[in-house]
This record gives sequence, C-alpha cells and structure tokens, in this order.
Amino acid sequence: MPMNLVIQEKRKELGLTQEQVAEYLNVSSPAVSKWEKGSTSPDLSLLAPLARLLKTDLNTLFCFEEDLSQQEIGYFCREIAEITQNNGIASGFEMAKQKIHEYPHNETLLHCLTVQLDGLLTISGLSEEELRPYNATISQWYRRLAESEDSKISNSANYMRVCKLIHNGDYDKAQEILDLMPDKEDFISSMADKRILQINIFLCRGETEAAIKELQNALLMALDKLQMLLCKIIDAELADGNIQTAKNIADKTSQLAVLFDLWEYNSFLAPLQIAGAEKNAGECIGLLRKMFAAMRTPWDMSNSPLFYRIARTSDPKQMLPAILSELEHDSAYAFLQNHREFNALISEYKALLEK
Repeated sequence: MPMNLVIQEKRKELGLTQEQVAEYLNVSSPAVSKWEKGSTSPDLSLLAPLARLLKTDLNTLFCFEEDLSQQEIGYFCREIAEITQNNGIASGFEMAKQKIHEYPHNETLLHCLTVQLDGLLTISGLSEEELRPYNATISQWYRRLAESEDSKISNSANYMRVCKLIHNGDYDKAQEILDLMPDKEDFISSMADKRILQINIFLCRGETEAAIKELQNALLMALDKLQMLLCKIIDAELADGNIQTAKNIADKTSQLAVLFDLWEYNSFLAPLQIAGAEKNAGECIGLLRKMFAAMRTPWDMSNSPLFYRIARTSDPKQMLPAILSELEHDSAYAFLQNHREFNALISEYKALLEK
C-alpha cells in the first residue's frame, strides 16, 4: 500500500479528521489532503511525528515491508505498453510516474519502466523537440539507477547513459562513465558459460525441447550482435575512406540475413549504409522501397529450422514510425529530404500506419 493510502487509512482508523492531523503537525488542511491524494508527500521533518500521531512506524509509513513481485512488475509493464499504444506516450509516462511514486525504493520496477519507456520512445515517431522532455526524464531515471548497489542494474543504466551521451556528442562524459564500468569480457572469462551449463542440464534430463529453445534464442542473440558488429565495421571503413572494403563487408552482411533465415528487411540495411555514404539518392530510394515492402511481410520464424521453436511474428508497425522519423529528420539523410520520390514514399507509408 502506498504512503498516501497508509496515511488516509490510519487517520480514519483513529477517527481523526484532516484538520486535526494538520493542527497537530502545524501544517494546512490542504497539505494533508494532498498527501492522501498522493500528489505530494510530507516533509522529512514531519515523518516521525506523523508516524507517532497515526500510531504506526516509519517502515509501515514508507511501505518498506511491502513490495512488488517480479510477476506484478511484468504485468504492470504490459499495461504500460497497452496504454501507450492506445492513448499515446504521455499517458504511459504518467502511469509509470504514479507507480514509481507508490514504490519509490523498488529499483527493479524503475529499471524495467525506464528501459521499456526508452524503447517506446524510439518507435514513437516523435520529433526531437517533442522527445526532449521525455528524454530528460529517462536520463534522470538512468542516473538514479546508475547509483544502485545491484551491479546488473547499475551496469545496464550506465550502458544506456553512455549510448545517449555518444548520440548527443558528449564523448568526454561518455568515456568517463565507460572507464568506470567493469570489463564484461574479463568477468565472463573467469567463469563457465551459464547458458551452456543450463543446456547441458536440459539435455541430460531429456528435456530436448527446452534445450533447443535455449539454443535457438542464443543463436538469434548472437546473430543480432554479429550483424550490429558488421554494420559498425562498415561505418568505420567508410569513415577511413575504404569504400570498396565497406562494400565487400556489406555484401557479406546481406548474405548473412539470407544464410541464417533472418527477416528479409535485414538484408537491405548494409547496402543502405553504402548508398547513404555515397549520397546516391536513386539507390537509397530503391533500397528503401524494397525494405519497406519487406517490412509489410512479417518474419515467420516457424518456417526456419533455426528458429521454429521460438517462432514469433514481427510487427512492422512497431518499427516503422521510428524509421520514418529518422529518415525525415536525421541530417545524414538531408540529401534525400527534398527529393520528390523520397517524400512520396514516406507519405505512402505514413498513410499505411494510420489505417
């Protein structure tokens, strides 16, 4: 039970009015009313006398003995996704803030909501100006999480902080935080691979389906990372002026998507990097047309021998707003943004989202 409801219930149990509580604590009646509505909280100096008046202790007042289970957090995150989809990102943030206010010391809740809302922002299609206040809140939450004593939470938060600082061009601050983070490879090399041990247990128990699912998930994660690394190598080679090397790597990256039964959309990403670097508007538009067409055909993993046990269907409508927004606003695509055919393509797919 959140603090506002504790105050309200304890006051009523004792037969006290809001005015009597206000008089005892030398505050106004509207202040007590706001506490009970949850819109504000008592000052720190008032907590002890308030607890004495309500004949309770600070643990109860702060709800230290009550917390959300992992299952409850997961359920609430699904609610956030649903309300955001139906009512917009502002509604999702407001709902999250209320829950964080109810459970201010639950770092797992804060971490899950921060990561989720950060992800929802990336696919919201909002402009940089519209995103600014939401990103400020997300950054504030990441800074809080970075101070967590739970290393998984603090490392995750710092990772996201570094990503955002790089995106904003604050490389010195990004390096400062990165230097303080533990070296993951050093940690992993000192212990056995937990996932492989789990798979071995599944196989020894005869739980082959569980083993295959675990292996297929591991493979998909590895392929995602491999494709990301290849795209970063392409960026680095282009930055170094090695256009032909970058093209050769882009060809291999496209082949990776075909060879490992990845979504067809993936096969156009690396060639689009090359066309963008060469400012080839015609090639870019042709690739974007193919890429968008591929997105309209969801990835059916059930047809792949590599992923059939973890089959799930992609939803292009989740990715498309962010892609369209980036193409319209990112300076890297400035050479396209006044092109008639490009703008017609963007308008076409914006209209599809509205259906």
